[in-house]
Amino acid sequence: MNAPPLVVLAAGMSTRYGRLKQVDPMGPSGESIMDYNVFDAARAGFSRVVFIVRPEIEDTLREHVGRVVGDAFATDFVLQTLDDLPGDLLGCPPERTRPWGTGHAVLAAAERVQGPFAVCNADDLYGADAFSKLFEHMSARPLPTEAAMVGYTLIDTLSGSGGVSRGICVLGRDGLLEGVTEVREIRKTDGWITGEEVTEEPVELRGNEVVSMNLWGFSDPVVVLLRRQFRRFLRRWGGDTAAEFPLSTALSEQVQLGTVRVAVIQGKADWFGVTHAADREGAQAMLKARVADGTYPADLAEAFRQGMETA
Repeated sequence: MNAPPLVVLAAGMSTRYGRLKQVDPMGPSGESIMDYNVFDAARAGFSRVVFIVRPEIEDTLREHVGRVVGDAFATDFVLQTLDDLPGDLLGCPPERTRPWGTGHAVLAAAERVQGPFAVCNADDLYGADAFSKLFEHMSARPLPTEAAMVGYTLIDTLSGSGGVSRGICVLGRDGLLEGVTEVREIRKTDGWITGEEVTEEPVELRGNEVVSMNLWGFSDPVVVLLRRQFRRFLRRWGGDTAAEFPLSTALSEQVQLGTVRVAVIQGKADWFGVTHAADREGAQAMLKARVADGTYPADLAEAFRQGMETA
């Protein structure tokens, strides 16, 4: 049985952050958050990592990954291009510059993977426990469910520097996902947590909600449905230069139609990520502390060369 690969969504534009988060040095030896996810995935047992990138940043990411990971772990790069669309549908609007979204990125990766695979963001650090639990779920035969998601508690994923977008999850009594609602500009102010839905309707949140941070496990049935959903998305929104096809919305639709079951794995509270430039200092401090307590080695590149053992 082949171990599942990990797909890293690394095509983002880092608009609010102001620099390329995928390779921004934050660790003590110049590591980015993305590098620590690869390290945790490799130790968990994933077979290889597939980076989804935009053409204009491919060379930068290849150089960075080559320096940190080298040949110690199998890597591959897949381009997410604006014109990678079903041939019988309207082409990309010439004025569009934004990628089509995380759902489209997964479809680009699906051309290079066979069987179950995991997906994560490049700018969220999920922790070794999350990758270990997801690997265990996705390696089971038969698969317990068609998909899986590592969920985190909302209050543990907020930024002190500004609003963030999160997928607010509804869980059933069986622990399976029942739906996801995208909420934007979530922030804590004067003890209250507020945000707004896609329709710009304001919402108040408690903080104990389970949220998706885009750490997923998928199997073939999910990908087949994603392709159908993306075609419908393009027919309706293909001419909109800002519309995106997000994973959470697509999976929520699959769940609500009863075509896919999504197991929700509870992640530990040690997640952190960067959305705004002001988040960077806190992320650096967090990584420094995790190196100091032995969670991560002081030099990931050296650790990869030595067989991925912690310092």
